Amino acid sequence: MLVTAVLVVIQSMTVGPSVTHAAPAAAPAAPTAAPGAPAPTPDCAVARCVALTFDDGPTQYTASVLRLLEAHDAVATFFLIGPHALQRPMTVRREQRDGDAIGDHTVTHPHLVALSADGVRFELSGAAKDIASVTGRRPTLLRPPFGSYDSRVRAVAGQEGLAVVMWSLDPQDWKMITPFTIERRVLDLARPGDIVSLHDRYARTPVALPRILTGLTARGYTFVTVPEMFADSGGTHPGVVYHHGPRL
Repeated sequence: MLVTAVLVVIQSMTVGPSVTHAAPAAAPAAPTAAPGAPAPTPDCAVARCVALTFDDGPTQYTASVLRLLEAHDAVATFFLIGPHALQRPMTVRREQRDGDAIGDHTVTHPHLVALSADGVRFELSGAAKDIASVTGRRPTLLRPPFGSYDSRVRAVAGQEGLAVVMWSLDPQDWKMITPFTIERRVLDLARPGDIVSLHDRYARTPVALPRILTGLTARGYTFVTVPEMFADSGGTHPGVVYHHGPRL
């Protein structure tokens, strides 16, 4: 009996709530970008930005332009003719999916200054509706055909929620010139902040594009869309005309 009592006392002294000493909690991991997350928008007041723009599409040549941009991890801004967007909706959605900006280039590609205010409104609003029916959103940028605008065009553009986007570098790929000439004009004349006017309606432009992309990349340029070009300066505003972005 004495032995049993001693055992009971010992057990009562040793059995009790167990105490576990947990290892110190690991410090939270530093936040990292999710795989596939978009890269931050470049600060074009610091980076050597250039915005390539393409007018008149989509056409049979637009897919070649997109393949080249994708291969170089580059973006651009495409100004679409409304009916062309309806004819090639998959190409337009590919532009959107790639992160390219999409703007308005009217319904019939007229000289807007020759039209009445109602005529200008038809061209801008009609193309915007065509584009929105494909992309799900109305464009906020206008490239007037032939670069033709005046105060009336600006006023209507502003009422339609469109900024007027011109250019600072035009290699004139719309002329009957060689791809080499297009390429050399861009590479010889490009400056930070340039908006480059090109067209995806001519077979010669996609031929010139690979050397434009590799040449500008080698010189430290970053390819941005027009909205990205102005993101750090408050963005674009309806009815305002833009010729180039920040100059370094």
